[in-house]
Order: sequence, then structure tokens, then C-alpha cells
Amino acid sequence: MNEQAGETLTFLFSDVEGSTRLLRELGSAYSGVQQRHQQVVREAVATHGGREIDSQGDSFFIAFARPRDAVLTAVEAQRGLREERWPEGAELLVRMGIHTGPVDLAGERYVGLAVHRAARISAAGHGGQVLLSYATLALLEDEEPGLDGVEFRDLGEQRLRDFQRPVRIYQVVADRLPSEFPPLRTAEAANTSAALEVRASDEDRDRTISDLREHTVAGRLTLEEFSERTERVYSARTHGELERVRLDLPTPTAAAAGRRSPKRVTFAIFGNTQRTGRWRLPRRGFAFVLLGDADIDLRQAELRSDIASITAFVLFGNVDVYVPEGVDVDFGGVNIIGHRREWGRDVPPLPGTPLVRVRILSLFGTSDLWRVPAAWVGRSFRQVINALRKDAGGQYGLPPGE
Repeated sequence: MNEQAGETLTFLFSDVEGSTRLLRELGSAYSGVQQRHQQVVREAVATHGGREIDSQGDSFFIAFARPRDAVLTAVEAQRGLREERWPEGAELLVRMGIHTGPVDLAGERYVGLAVHRAARISAAGHGGQVLLSYATLALLEDEEPGLDGVEFRDLGEQRLRDFQRPVRIYQVVADRLPSEFPPLRTAEAANTSAALEVRASDEDRDRTISDLREHTVAGRLTLEEFSERTERVYSARTHGELERVRLDLPTPTAAAAGRRSPKRVTFAIFGNTQRTGRWRLPRRGFAFVLLGDADIDLRQAELRSDIASITAFVLFGNVDVYVPEGVDVDFGGVNIIGHRREWGRDVPPLPGTPLVRVRILSLFGTSDLWRVPAAWVGRSFRQVINALRKDAGGQYGLPPGE
């Protein structure tokens, strides 16, 4: 390939991702891995007429007269590296970036923004990924016959480090190469990552709690999940920690259609009834207990609104209600010849928590409210009962006395 000063060339930059880690893992065997990596890349470059401008350690800088040759070199080299059997089960991953633009010769070196832009495109990628700019893609449109089996996925406009104007970047997709990668390592991604490490304020935490509350009312979170996540919010120090709390949640919206029907009435007549698991708690629910026992487990209940109430009528029976610790519960009513007790840590309700009102109207009956620690999230109902009964009256039980 004969180059002239001021002409337009296509540049390919590559480097090994995590080379320092590989060196620590492989020790003296890494030199052999490095040599084989260089051999695979150079064979692909030679096949497609590229010129190796520089190679330092684990990186390559290669120039091509035609964009198609750069793409085919990258695909062939990536396939060869992927199919190679590296020692000790190691995985050598190389990221590659391609860009086309005008350059000048300064002695034996190329100078120009095109060189720097190609290097930045490579640095934005991940091991095993091949990226190219729109400038290169536009020149490939007339060379489709030579690129059978190679496609280009639009990754959108990206702002590269040290460049003010964004560049539209595409990923090379080909057979026998991985196609799914994390987001690019661009300047915007770096700024986002830095922003996530900024200290969170009380207002930020309150806003996150408000979002969690909306998701709870929409049925995406149970009361138990709300309690556990709220505890994490109040211990979070940065925006990143707050984002991780709601990472699997969409932007809060109105309650979705098609949710399960609420369970409005619970009966326990001459027997025992358990209402547990994931169920829909109505705005107003009722329980009727006659010579029986009812367990109403609200830990995984879904709310229909931010206020819910349960009214229980008990005659010669018992009602046990289980709620996650920190949920705002108003527990009251009238007991004639019986008792009404609360068990669990006496912690103030978390701000923004949905309110659950429990009213007990009992004659010759008993009622107990059990506050389940947030740390017990995921435990089965039977495990929770066994643990609570074991600790009741000890350090866990805190009946307030009335």
C-alpha cells in the first residue's frame, strides 16, 4: 500500500482488554499468549493488505487503503482469537475500532484528527467488539458484495472523550462472533458514572421513597420488598446506590391493567385459614372468625391504593396479622374479654410508607400484630412463624400493653 500525504485512509486500532489481569493470572505463560495474539492479528492484516504502523505491547495501529479491508481484517482476527485455545482456560478479548478520514505524513508517522478519533472509538468498545464510525460505513455502501455475512448495528451518536461533536458509531455483527455487549465506554457514560458517585441528599432519598411507594401501589413491589428497599435507601450514600435500589423498576406510571383481583373477605369458621403469599389487598377488606384462627400475612401483599384497611370480626377465635417492619400500621379496635397485642421492634414508620389500618372487633377472642424484620425478606411463611413464636416473649417480642 503506497500512501500519499493528505490522502484519506482507514485506520484500525486494537488492544487487549484486561491485559494486566491476564498477566497476573498466567504469569510467565502470558508472553506466549501475547505472541500468538500478535501472530493472529498480523496474519489477518497481511491477508487483506493492511499496513502495520505501530504495535506496542498488546495494541495495534494499522492503516488500510479501503474500509472493506479494515472490516474484514477485524472480523478475521476476532474469529481467530475467539477460536484459539489459550492456556489455563484463559480468555483473551480484544476490542477494535475503525475510522476513515484524511491524514498527513510527518516522517513515518500519521497525524490528524482521524487517527485520534479511531483510537477513541476503539477505547469505547469492549473485548471481542468491533466498532466503526459512520464515515467508514458510508464508504462501505458500494462494497457490499465483499462483505457477505457482515452486518452493522447502529449504536447511535456517541460523544467520544476529547471530541466536542458526537460521532455515530456502528457495531460489526458477523457469524461466529459475539453480538451483545454492555453500553459503550464513551465520555457521556463516564460522566454518568461519575454523577452516580455524587453524594445523595435527604431530598434525593425522599424522592426515591416516593417512587418506591408508587411502584408498591401499582403492584410491582410487595410490602416486604418496599420495606427492604426503603431500608437500603436510608442507608444509601450516593446516587449510584439509590439507582441500584430501583434498577429493575420502570419509570413510575399508573397502575397496570390486568392485575390479580383483590381478596376482600377472609373467613375462618370452625377451622384455620391462612392468607399468605402474593395477593391483592383491597382498599377495604374484612375478616370473619368464629371458633377459628386466621393468619393474614401482608408481607407480600400488593396494595390497591396507598391506604388500605382490614376490619376483623372475631368471636371465640384468633387473628394474627403479619406486616414488614417499618410499614405504617394503625392497629386498634375493641376487645371484650380477650387481648390485642403487638410484637416486634418498636421502630417509627418509614416516611412515604403506605398506611395499613387494622381494626379488630372481638368478643372472647384474641388478636396479635407481628412486625417481621426487613432482613427476613424471602423467608417462607412457615419459617417466619417458627422464628416469631420462638422469640415471642423474649428479646424480640414487645407487647406494648394497653
